[in-house]
Amino acid sequence: MKNKGFTLMEMVLTVIVIAILVSIAVPSYINTVERARAREARATLDSMRAAEYMYSAERRAFIQLDKAVDGPWEACGLENPNNNARRSFDYNLTLGGGGFTGIATRLDGPNALETITMDQDGNEGGTWIP
Repeated sequence: MKNKGFTLMEMVLTVIVIAILVSIAVPSYINTVERARAREARATLDSMRAAEYMYSAERRAFIQLDKAVDGPWEACGLENPNNNARRSFDYNLTLGGGGFTGIATRLDGPNALETITMDQDGNEGGTWIP
C-alpha cells in the first residue's frame, strides 16, 4: 500500500524555497513603495509651486503655506495635504530670498524624517533623493 502525502523533507524544502523567495521579494516591494511615495511628494510639491505662482500673479507676492494652517492653502486654491490622515509626508513651504522652498518631510518608515525639497524654479534637493 502506498502512502499518500508529503514527507518531512519535502515540506522542509518547500518552506526553505518560500523563505528565500520572500526574502528577495519583500525588500524589493518596500523599495518600490518608497519610490512611489517619493513621486507622490514631488507631485504635491510641484502643485504647491504652481499654486504659488498663480497666487503671486494675482497679488504680486508669495504666501507662506504652513502645515498647520488651512487658510493660506485655500487662498492658493489647494487643499491642505497635511489634513490627510493617511499621508506619508508633512508639507511646508517657506519663503525667503525673494523665492520659496517647498519641503516634504517623511513621517515614518525606513526613510523617516528625510526630506525632499523643491524651490521656486523646480530644483529638487533634500536629504532623501530615491
